Amino acid sequence: MRDVRVLGSAVSIALCLVVGCAKAPSPAGSGGTIGPIGTGGRGSGGATGAGGAVVDASLDAATGCGLVGAPTGVLGSQTITVGSQARTYVLSVPRSYDPNTPLPLVFGWHGHGATGAFARQVFSIEPAAAGGAIFVYPDGLGAAGATDWDYTATGRDVELFDTLVDYLTSTYCVDRARIFSTGLSAGAYFTNLLGCCRGDVLRAIAPVAGGPPSAATCAGHVGAWIAHASNDPLVDFTTGGIATRDFWIARNGCSTTLAPVAVSPADCVEYQGCQPDLPVVWCVHTEGHSWPSMANCLDGGVCLDAGPAIWTFFARFR
Repeated sequence: MRDVRVLGSAVSIALCLVVGCAKAPSPAGSGGTIGPIGTGGRGSGGATGAGGAVVDASLDAATGCGLVGAPTGVLGSQTITVGSQARTYVLSVPRSYDPNTPLPLVFGWHGHGATGAFARQVFSIEPAAAGGAIFVYPDGLGAAGATDWDYTATGRDVELFDTLVDYLTSTYCVDRARIFSTGLSAGAYFTNLLGCCRGDVLRAIAPVAGGPPSAATCAGHVGAWIAHASNDPLVDFTTGGIATRDFWIARNGCSTTLAPVAVSPADCVEYQGCQPDLPVVWCVHTEGHSWPSMANCLDGGVCLDAGPAIWTFFARFR
């Protein structure tokens, strides 16, 4: 199933991103705090190399560790209050969840007009994670079939991200050094915005079929796995995909030297010379404006399974 629903114009999406990444204050009453990874974090691990080398990072305090009784399984139609507005999301917590074992937290942002439940189905990252992470799929606001994200750095959806991070890290045993974000189309634009404005909270991102943030100032740094179709009819390959790639290459100080990714998919390449612990992987396919999946590969073009590839990338960070 392909998500071909995006904003009316990719240009209008990019223009709606505001300049600047001032961080909104955490909502009163929400659990936990949001801030940079603790001392010895990003710069303390082993340097990354080609082919899926493990990236080390220190474990920040996880306030939900040791708490018992938190629900597990796939929890649909969850509600959380952001400001004065009720927001909904799908939460997936492994049945094998141990409150004494910190797990990564992965955000999945749907495309324009879709839902968190749809994103969970299409992204299909959880099977590859095999119980190794907590996943959250928020719902955008808007009428059915027209849901979307607010692309302003201090807007309602960045506040939603902050509120969910606060709540989930205070309820579950989350490894705050391993919080990730991925998204498709409009969700990829939003993931790129978060990677810039919440780079001191996120560890890495994986935008698919989106465009770069237009923010002039970023907070912190993230690793980036980027996928875009060379034949995308809705979000231009050059101004969307290549521009996203070039943004993170520049942000992470990478060279133009490439190396193939040893771990599947083989069609992806990794830029060399990036700052320690800040890899950039670039994947090009020909599946159009969709979430890349071998199940969608019907024309004999360049195909890849984004879900397992993204999890392989996120799993590098320790």
